[in-house]
Amino acid sequence: MIRGAAATASDPFAASAARATLESSGSAIDAIVAGFFAAAGAQPDVLLAPAVALAAGVGVGARAFDGRAIQPGRGAPRPRGFVDGQSVPEAAHVAVPRSLGMLVLLHGYLGRARLRELVRSGVAAAERAGAAGRAALLREVGSLGAVALRARDVERALLAVGGAVAGGTLTAEDLAEAVPAEVEAASTTIAEGATALQAPWPVGDVARPTDAIVACDGWGTVAALAYTRTDDGVTVPELEIVLGRDAVPVRRGITRLAPGTPLPAAAPIGILQRGAFAAAIALAGKPTIEVNVLTALLGGTSLEAALHDVRTQQGASAAIAVLRDERDARTANLAAGFMAGAGTQPAEG
Repeated sequence: MIRGAAATASDPFAASAARATLESSGSAIDAIVAGFFAAAGAQPDVLLAPAVALAAGVGVGARAFDGRAIQPGRGAPRPRGFVDGQSVPEAAHVAVPRSLGMLVLLHGYLGRARLRELVRSGVAAAERAGAAGRAALLREVGSLGAVALRARDVERALLAVGGAVAGGTLTAEDLAEAVPAEVEAASTTIAEGATALQAPWPVGDVARPTDAIVACDGWGTVAALAYTRTDDGVTVPELEIVLGRDAVPVRRGITRLAPGTPLPAAAPIGILQRGAFAAAIALAGKPTIEVNVLTALLGGTSLEAALHDVRTQQGASAAIAVLRDERDARTANLAAGFMAGAGTQPAEG
């Protein structure tokens, strides 16, 4: 592994793939992308889950990447809407995924490995799980990027569970125009010479499970990615994936949420910068990280102890971080009271 590089994640499949990518001289951005795809291969509800990312460092600036799902319905007439007491079909909750577009956009920022190399762990994980359809989709993503969603068989499978025939509002136009966003990260001064970077858009009270991946590399880049999972989603049988119930069903007599509107998603990630020191931090299972939490982490005499306190006080399922200074990088990972052994070891040169 290149000196100054480190990665960890709240999901073990993601953590392993992220570290392996760094060991193959990949960048921090490569690491979090590979980690996401590894988790997506192992679990059916990850690949098209709402996802957000932060990246900062030399040649990157301070950027936020928006892969939240958006409200469907482009190019379609407004449906009559459901009335109180009426059964709402699962399809009405299917939103337009932007995770793949966001990952491809993110990879364009200092990604060093080819996308097809970054999906390999995910393909292997899907095959081990016996999910041939999911493995095939991941291969298409590696070859085509976000355009894979517009492949005829993939588009047909998604519209079959979220389109008008199934009682939803997802359209082919939605899938064709699901463009992710990339903007300046929100920057807050939290101490003298110290800055916290976070997602700049409002974060709703998202109660669904959230996982995260954080990484830094020897070229000065620090990155973090969070994705919102589901335990009650909509299954796409042909693709062997599960979609979250993110869309807002149209209600009769109530102004509908405009198609293309970003839907709430958790963003419990942040990047701290102070001089040569940088850290990417995530509180998995939380909707966001409060600025006062980031301040407390920066001021702690021991990051591991500070993370433990934050995880306990904030009710996060896991607290993870990578730290980088001029010489070394290291990770800290606390989940359900467990501290990873890597938390006190410097990265190998």
